[in-house]
Amino acid sequence: MNKSAILAAMLILASSSAYAYENSYAGYSVKDGQPYYKLEAKKVYAYTNISSKKAYQDEEDLKHTAVNIVNYYTAEDMEQILGEKFSTAYFDAESEKLALLERSQLNPKTVPAPLLELDKYAEHDSNGNLTIQSKVLKEKLEKLTPLIKTGKIAGKKAITISYLYKQGDVLVKIDTSLVSANDRLYLLSTVNTDQDLYAPKKDEKDADIDDIDIDEESDENDEAKTEPKSAASAKGKMEKALEVENVFVRDVPAETMQRFDKAHTDLLKGFKAFAPTSTPKAISFTDAAAGKSVQLPDDWFYGQLNLKYKDKGTFYLTLASSMKEMQEVAANTDYDSIYSVLAIPQADPEYQKKVTELYSSGARNVLEHWNHLLITASVDNITDAEIKELLSTPVANRLAVESFISDGLQRMKGFSNEYFALKDYKTNFDFTQEKALIGINADTDLLKDFAYNNKILLSCNQKAATAMLFIKKTDAETEKALEQQLNEWHF
Repeated sequence: MNKSAILAAMLILASSSAYAYENSYAGYSVKDGQPYYKLEAKKVYAYTNISSKKAYQDEEDLKHTAVNIVNYYTAEDMEQILGEKFSTAYFDAESEKLALLERSQLNPKTVPAPLLELDKYAEHDSNGNLTIQSKVLKEKLEKLTPLIKTGKIAGKKAITISYLYKQGDVLVKIDTSLVSANDRLYLLSTVNTDQDLYAPKKDEKDADIDDIDIDEESDENDEAKTEPKSAASAKGKMEKALEVENVFVRDVPAETMQRFDKAHTDLLKGFKAFAPTSTPKAISFTDAAAGKSVQLPDDWFYGQLNLKYKDKGTFYLTLASSMKEMQEVAANTDYDSIYSVLAIPQADPEYQKKVTELYSSGARNVLEHWNHLLITASVDNITDAEIKELLSTPVANRLAVESFISDGLQRMKGFSNEYFALKDYKTNFDFTQEKALIGINADTDLLKDFAYNNKILLSCNQKAATAMLFIKKTDAETEKALEQQLNEWHF
């Protein structure tokens, strides 16, 4: 083989793996194309089909963003879900059975189809997974009639369950394809939306305004001020706004359906299964502007926004925390109390009191179950003259910044109430002509009963700036390896 052929082959191999997410322990990779938003946890990876380069350069592209989600399950996971042994051979056999029933308009609610009982997957979410069919959408999807298809998509044997529905003025399509390899099951989901098809037309909005009787509206408002609505009424109105309605493919423009189908097909085309390794994949994120990577604890997740502004650099925003803690907050949220407060007219003397109580109880629920929160933000390609000035006279600017921050913290320490109190703090300032670092370590009390330690690091150099906030309960255990990495989050 000559040198040109070798070079061409190397370029093909390089391009085939460019911008791809890989989980060797899960046994798969997927071409994500540098998404502008992504979320990763132990057994789930989600990302947008719009790249960070296009997100804020073409509003029309952003308008048609789809979200792709990949979940994976081991044979042991599937045995817990199905109640019987699972393997790729089992999947193939079930797929053949479903293919025979497909012409009868298969409905998993009426025909036994263990693999399609997606509510069982949602029950398994506590084991490091988070599916599209979990609590948020479960009740909605149960009211809809799914479309089941078997066969090959992008050359892969797949069982696909699809929902097409309207919620408010938005058309939604959810496609979930089940694919198996190496005795593992993969759920490949795509969520598409269209906000144009059912959007009220401008003349319809104007007509609605013209039809309003001002006197009648005033009377209704007066009644609302004097006659409080019931919690059930408020709950009913909210639920009505969130109602879902089946939509038929024939009622949707062909180009819209083609866009929806292409998004899901692209997901399957970019998905590749291979023999899994024996070493679990560590959950970690990288902030290229800061030049830092952080490896997270096993049960954590992170979500990262990555925006490339044309000729203005890249902005990264990352949030990370414990998946288990987040799920506990959701599970213990008192939604009935929220409905009760929403039912109270704002003119009612009890309104503000009830809102305060709801805020307090809601915040208390979050604080009881959520022990850690990490937020990082960075931007590169800095051209701000003020940053240049900050670094040009480091001694003078350090004194000015230190005085300003210390004075503010001292004032905050003197101010405390039942919601927030700054108990103590330490600061660190390091300014040179190459970089500037501001470090703050503060102990706070929230709602009197919850003590937190807060670490803040702000730093910049001639090219980039970054900020890090790490909040943790004082009595919560935190992996030392994580704390060490966060202590080094600066230039």
